[in-house]
Formats: sequence, structure tokens, C-alpha cells
Amino acid sequence: MIQIDIDADLNMVDDDDRNLARPPADVSGLRVGGVAAAGRPGFWSWVVIEEITEASVAFRQVTAHEAALSGDLVIAAPA
Repeated sequence: MIQIDIDADLNMVDDDDRNLARPPADVSGLRVGGVAAAGRPGFWSWVVIEEITEASVAFRQVTAHEAALSGDLVIAAPA
């Protein structure tokens, strides 16, 4: 099962065609240039984060291949 890092409506974009979402409660795992999974279970995308503010996270959707070039796509399972 995919772990969604950023709960987002992937249809919501700004004037630069970047997706926008509220930041998750714990943003410590997110960084500009980092890879995350955004969306909702059943409808998600790999994304590269472009900006993080107190009010929003801006990111662009990428393919799995592009995401793998920017970071690790696998996380350890909880113990």
C-alpha cells in the first residue's frame, strides 16, 4: 500500500501549473527538491516539492522514473 505524504486534490493548480496543498501536520520529512507521494488513496502521484510555507506546499507531478532520479521511492515498513 502506498503511503500518502501530502493529502492533496491533484486537480488544484496555481498559475504556474504547480499543485498546491496544505502542509501535513509533520513536515519534517518534506524538503524542497525532495520526492513525496501526494493525493489520496486510489488517486495519487509521485511529486517533487518546489516550495514549503506555513500555509501550503507547492509541488509538481512527475513520473516514477523522474521521481527515482530525485530520491528514494521506498520506505521501511513500520516495526
